Amino acid sequence: MKRGPGTGPDGTGGIFDNTDPIFGQTLPERDESFNPENADYATLAAYTVYFAFDNFTIAPGERGKLEQTAQYLATNPGVRIIVAGHTDERGTIQYNLGLGERRANAVRDYLIGLGVAGNRIQTISYGEERPVDPSSNEAAWAKNRRAQAGIIR
Repeated sequence: MKRGPGTGPDGTGGIFDNTDPIFGQTLPERDESFNPENADYATLAAYTVYFAFDNFTIAPGERGKLEQTAQYLATNPGVRIIVAGHTDERGTIQYNLGLGERRANAVRDYLIGLGVAGNRIQTISYGEERPVDPSSNEAAWAKNRRAQAGIIR
């Protein structure tokens, strides 16, 4: 989610704080010329994190993938990533966009906890809009409930 100039919560033309509310790190400014669809999602595809239905908690079995992502980022200090949150088709569009955002932020926060600088990670939610498998069954839904990291080029 972009942070920056905008309308404050009280309706005045305030400026949003660009600090992560949990870790206190400065969030990256969105590069308006960057298109998230142009990110390299293939390089880190093996580290895609999958989620349970209607959940954004990172399961213990998925945490190793994030440790490997953090290791990749440690050995490639100039790399920045975008984490894209996805959901299955069940739920409203608005709900799924929110759930996808919570999934992307959960991955971001976990990576920060592993020592990755927060200003190297952007997030986006696609909700149900970009399914890996467009089928309507449990196997497809399980593949679609994910957060993918892409390298920003």
